[in-house]
Amino acid sequence: MVSRSQKIRLGIFLSVAIFLLLLSVALITGNQLFKKKATYFIRYKDISLTGLELGSAVKYRGIRIGRIEDIYIDKQDITSIIVEITIDPKVPIKEDTEAIVTLIGITGLKMIELQGGTNESALLPAENFIRPGLSVVETITGKAEIIAQKLEMILNNLATFTEPGRRDQLFRLVDNTSQTLENFTLLLSANQENLSTSIKNFAQLTGHLDTLMINANLTVTDIHKITQSGKLAHSVDNINDITSELAQAKLADLIQKLAAAIDQTNQTFTHLDLTLMKSRHDILSSTELLRESLEYFNEFTRLISENPSLLLRSSPQQEIRER
Repeated sequence: MVSRSQKIRLGIFLSVAIFLLLLSVALITGNQLFKKKATYFIRYKDISLTGLELGSAVKYRGIRIGRIEDIYIDKQDITSIIVEITIDPKVPIKEDTEAIVTLIGITGLKMIELQGGTNESALLPAENFIRPGLSVVETITGKAEIIAQKLEMILNNLATFTEPGRRDQLFRLVDNTSQTLENFTLLLSANQENLSTSIKNFAQLTGHLDTLMINANLTVTDIHKITQSGKLAHSVDNINDITSELAQAKLADLIQKLAAAIDQTNQTFTHLDLTLMKSRHDILSSTELLRESLEYFNEFTRLISENPSLLLRSSPQQEIRER
């Protein structure tokens, strides 16, 4: 039989174990129960929320920020389903934020993804409705419907185009196209030599254009070097200085002085002409005497060259007189 002390020890153990279990549950759930959360609502209209369950995650740009607390049908509008969510109040929810229903992998379960929101938009207070957005399924469905409509239009056009009357027109078009291609082939064959010559000329022209472009690039480079060098700027500065000095100079006075200098030069040349006219006779006489002196000197040098002993016997003048 179990003794009384064993029963007491068993009761104490069970009491401590239950107390620790209750304490653990309180610590785990109490933090979530007493944690402050912001409540928002989302109104979905005329869409199916299959796979969206209570407790499903609410994420913002891939980060979990809350959970779904309740899903119910609006009593005043039975085509609308209202989803109540709670999120961390630290998360800023903007007025232009949208709530999109997305799939969780391939399980068929869904969650709510908050997207959008700009810095310029105002914050959306708690207890307000977040705008619903188009889910991925709805987007795909809408695109599929558009594709189906376009495909139907294409098939209708094909059916109209392949009617008996249109079929004959199509065959004639094909025949005409084939004949045109044959004519074009014959034309190419007949003018193949001319085409080859044209292609060669075009190749030469492109070569000349390449050379021209290279020369143009070199010219542009030289012009760039000239413009970047200080010589051009120095020359421009000198021209500016000269033009400034010319602009500041008294051109009228300078012209008057130049006219006066020209008048003085004319007067000088006039006096010189008069002097030459007056001294003309003296100049002619002097020139004649100079000519005679040159003749005597030539005669003297000739005699000396013929008979150098004349220098010892007598003077050149006496010899000249004797002759």
